[in-house]
Amino acid sequence: MTAALYGATIVNHLEITGLEKDADGRLIGARAKDRVTEKNGKTAEEFSIRAKGIINATGPFTDAIRKMDDQSVQEIVAPSSGVHVILPGYYSPSNMGLIDPSTSDGRVIFFLPWQGNTIAGTTDAPTKVTQNPIAGEEEINWILSEIQNYLQPEISVRRGDVLAAWSGIRPLVRDPKKSKSEGLVRNHLITTSPSGLITCAGGKWTTYRQMAEEAVDAAIKEFKLQPGPLASPPRVSGTESIDDSATLDGTCQTHQVRLVGAHGFSKTLFINLIQHYGIETEVAKHLTSAYGDRAWTVAALSAPTEQRFPIRGKRISALYPFVDGEVRYAVRHEYAQTAVDVIARRTRLAFLNAQAALEALPMVIDLMAEELHWDAKRKDREWEDAVSFLGSMGLPKGKLSLTRKDVESGRVGRYEDEEYKLYARHDKPAETLESDSQFTSGQNPVQHADAPSNK
Repeated sequence: MTAALYGATIVNHLEITGLEKDADGRLIGARAKDRVTEKNGKTAEEFSIRAKGIINATGPFTDAIRKMDDQSVQEIVAPSSGVHVILPGYYSPSNMGLIDPSTSDGRVIFFLPWQGNTIAGTTDAPTKVTQNPIAGEEEINWILSEIQNYLQPEISVRRGDVLAAWSGIRPLVRDPKKSKSEGLVRNHLITTSPSGLITCAGGKWTTYRQMAEEAVDAAIKEFKLQPGPLASPPRVSGTESIDDSATLDGTCQTHQVRLVGAHGFSKTLFINLIQHYGIETEVAKHLTSAYGDRAWTVAALSAPTEQRFPIRGKRISALYPFVDGEVRYAVRHEYAQTAVDVIARRTRLAFLNAQAALEALPMVIDLMAEELHWDAKRKDREWEDAVSFLGSMGLPKGKLSLTRKDVESGRVGRYEDEEYKLYARHDKPAETLESDSQFTSGQNPVQHADAPSNK
């Protein structure tokens, strides 16, 4: 959003199908198609985008783009699966976490409070690159058995306590100029191909600004760009009364540029929101911490409840502080185009509780349909796509076949033999998740020095 305000053209759900070169073999653009058009039941026509330069920053999909440039190129990404499980909030204090980075066999265990729940992990094992990787039962049970060692003996960590379980793919990189025996690096790597494709691979979320700065510096040099001052910079803060704190003179300003929402934020902003819009305290604190000063807009987009209190803000899940205004805001101001965008990429509901996300889907789809004028077919497609996605977030297989009518009638989690002392999910103990694990049962799912991907 900040980049868009500074003049960048932003698109999502756009698939790159190929790269284009000139007679000398230099890259001059790419071919693309709009996947949203396909979701509407229409054929997505390929079109060309001309470009002076291309930066490939696609995480675990890095090598797929590099092979569009040169089919014979050596792969540099060794994808590694990092499984996380979400447990109820009572498993950890609200303001204290635990991390043990030096256990006897090299694993890292962490146990942290996160958005009202507890997040625990993680594994580090070779995996295949897939769009929605699945956290396997081996990995989930390994994490549960390991964290049991950090709790009082009388506390039982039950499989049914797992509210969500998901696998992230770490794009560990190997320098193509070095031998495989030198292993992988966990920082980032920037390389340029003979045709001019700049690849920024590896790294982590916490270093994204440094990665971007170095990639842009490489682009300026490779593509002979001439950075210049911006004569009339936009007021990203939205007001003349707040200093945007960036002198846009053509030099890198990433250390000073504050993102949208940061300028008018304060720790007491949530009080103003409560007093002005009559929203719940928990919701107000969530909105101000997630959106900063843009929380005013989110609250304004929240519908009146027609109740004495809260006056505005209908929760999309009774368990979490996400409200209807966030769905409208995501569509109008944050480029959301699918239900998965909202439940996983604009809010974190799917990451926090897969079943709660399933129960919230009807409301989310209806709100988005109002905003984007979806027809009945598109709404059905969104339901199918979102439920399938939730299968990769820990939703049990038995719930993947539930229809929208089933969910709206409250059939989620109803079984004849539901008294299994499970906290939030009444799936039967044998109802496990699929696994994409590449290790055998009983093998420790940790990235060892002698693991295949490190050879």
